[in-house]
Amino acid sequence: MSNYRFIEINDEVRDQVASPDLDIKEMEYCVLSSQTDLREIVATNPKLTDRFAHWMSKDVEPSVRASLAKNTSIDSTLVVGLSNDSHLSVISAACENPTLSTSRLSELASHRSYIVRTGVASNPNASPDILRKLAKDSEWGVRRSVAQNPSTDLELLDLLSGEEISEIQLAVAENPKTMMSTLQKLWENSGAARYTVLKNPNCTDEFLLAAIKSAMQLKEDQDETWGDDIRGDTTVRENIAERVILSRALIEILIDDPSHYVRQRLASNTSLNESDLSKLALDADESVRQAVVENPNTSSESKAAATLLGLPSKDSDDE
Repeated sequence: MSNYRFIEINDEVRDQVASPDLDIKEMEYCVLSSQTDLREIVATNPKLTDRFAHWMSKDVEPSVRASLAKNTSIDSTLVVGLSNDSHLSVISAACENPTLSTSRLSELASHRSYIVRTGVASNPNASPDILRKLAKDSEWGVRRSVAQNPSTDLELLDLLSGEEISEIQLAVAENPKTMMSTLQKLWENSGAARYTVLKNPNCTDEFLLAAIKSAMQLKEDQDETWGDDIRGDTTVRENIAERVILSRALIEILIDDPSHYVRQRLASNTSLNESDLSKLALDADESVRQAVVENPNTSSESKAAATLLGLPSKDSDDE
């Protein structure tokens, strides 16, 4: 990076400026740059020096100060200072920084702006008392942030699952701490969160196997004339097939699913072993075989077998 010239921001530049290996001279150039976006990026650098951080805490652009306020590596006293900024976006950003003290978070939990309270609700170091208070906030966005917070306790997540607002239900369904009993309630009562529940790591095999069995049945708007590929609730089975971790029991059921859409999702899953992939490499459907070829766990032998049987043409519309 040469001095005092416009730098086009692309992924490579962004990674370089945010890297802890950034040269100190290049870091100084970015800190002093007239380009706001460049200063925003360097403000997030985990190796930003104390001197540069103090300079940037006085930056004329709120967006730069907000980026700095989120930096977990700067002096915590600077974060406290930024939590008193004149601009709401900066205060909110400071509220999300886990280095901000609990006492300051407690003060800001009563801030007049919901933007700031949302930042507090997002902080993983917010105390149980703070989260309980914000779970009753008048703004649903604040309550959703509580539902998304990895530190929110199980009882509070269960309480929030009863919210009528679908975005909050979805946040509870996505939270990796949410217990199975709460997920079961969302599965039964929330149309919005139903499919999201299936991706939660706390879902038991018993629950998922029952969901697959139910999803094999004809839906109310279907009859016996519907083909195997779309019969039943294939979306449920596809979502289960895409889970990050799949047990052997689930794989053995899904690998023989009558819908090629489900088998295609399964064939893309990196939880599968070579035995599973070698079986799917011989699948009757070419899109399933294509997914096998693209799976990083597939052996060269299985890729060759799938390719020999034929793969979709590049202009195929089949997903």
